[in-house]
Amino acid sequence: MIDQRPADTAVTPPGWTPRTAYAVALLTLIYAFNTVDRNLFGLLVPLIKQDLHLSDTMIGLLSGFAFALFYATAALPIASFADRSNRRNIIAAGLAFWSVMTVLHGFVQNIWQMGVSRFLLGAGEATSVAPSNSIIADLFSAEQRPLALGFLSMATSLGILVAFPLLGWVSQEHGWRYAFIAAGLPGILLAVLFFFTVKEPVRVADPGEQKVADPVNLRQALGYLLRSRGFVLGIAAGTLVSMNMAITHTWVPAFLSRVHELSQSEIGTFMGLLRGPGGIVGGLAGGWLTMALSKRDRRWLYRVPAIGMLLIAPAQLLLLFGGPAMWKLGLALETMLVISTIGPLFALLLATAQPRMRSVAIAFFLFVSNIIGQGLGPLISGGLSDILAPALGDEAIRFAMLSAAVAALLASLCCLGAGRQTDTTQIRSGVHH
Repeated sequence: MIDQRPADTAVTPPGWTPRTAYAVALLTLIYAFNTVDRNLFGLLVPLIKQDLHLSDTMIGLLSGFAFALFYATAALPIASFADRSNRRNIIAAGLAFWSVMTVLHGFVQNIWQMGVSRFLLGAGEATSVAPSNSIIADLFSAEQRPLALGFLSMATSLGILVAFPLLGWVSQEHGWRYAFIAAGLPGILLAVLFFFTVKEPVRVADPGEQKVADPVNLRQALGYLLRSRGFVLGIAAGTLVSMNMAITHTWVPAFLSRVHELSQSEIGTFMGLLRGPGGIVGGLAGGWLTMALSKRDRRWLYRVPAIGMLLIAPAQLLLLFGGPAMWKLGLALETMLVISTIGPLFALLLATAQPRMRSVAIAFFLFVSNIIGQGLGPLISGGLSDILAPALGDEAIRFAMLSAAVAALLASLCCLGAGRQTDTTQIRSGVHH
């Protein structure tokens, strides 16, 4: 249903109520399905590589670019439509579609069919993140958003915590195809539940923010956003974090299989039990810490994620080069730190946009971060692994994954640069000139 309101309201968002908490809970659960469905390919890489006879470079291409191309391309027009339409309906339809695409992964017979399945999965998942962030922006004030978005960001680890041990066991006992089928079917039911129990919220402008009487088109929204150097540097920081995440989600299971000789079930268990709690703590802690510190000094909106990005690198070095106990600590820490940056980063990007540009702001970030980060990250590291393999054998993957730590360090620098380019006194109300 199209939103027919002539102007965005300037009333205070409802904040935390049973209704908004339920909406955040379901959006978080949907994001968890989003994360599991896209990253399940990485968990199953050892089995898929053997069954379909693929090189690491081809694995990186399927995991990253094949998914990211349609995901990023579809995200902008979908977000522009969401800024003028019913976001609840878009999310529900998209969830049902990508869940079916996840199931279809279990029926592919060759690399070309897998590529098409990855393309279509990306197109479906493009309906989720930007509209979800836009809905949360209308339910909570600018000061409350980092915590609310922190809950949303912890979905990445919540899904892995619950699903990966189970799906790792399914893949070991019944094969990787059944793991995709088991992952996709519940999402169809969740889409129905979300559609019938969550209402589209009223679009709310922050106090002091210029109201937009009519929905803006995609060109107008992008023109407004790209004039902000802080927004552009924030996009760069988020893109490098996305590259870091894509590399680790794709290659950590292969690293554990080749270097530490873990079974498929053990990989799923360790990924779930170490990454799950670490990410949940990181999502909540990052959102709460940013909200608490930024009340005193708005510059902490940038400082908190910048510090988190900086600390990702040593945690990942611990993962890659630590002994039997230390690599487990490194995996938990790097997940906690990565997830801690996501909520604050989304809050900053939302703060630069007017109400009817919020979905576009997040979608443009997703477009750039997925084409460059998700698309190229696994491909670069996979190519490095193939290049180093003749000299290093199974150890090649360890050194190829150092590219993730480099990306984290560069992300921290970009985040600090974004802070210097942004008038933080305007972030309080979401105003940006």
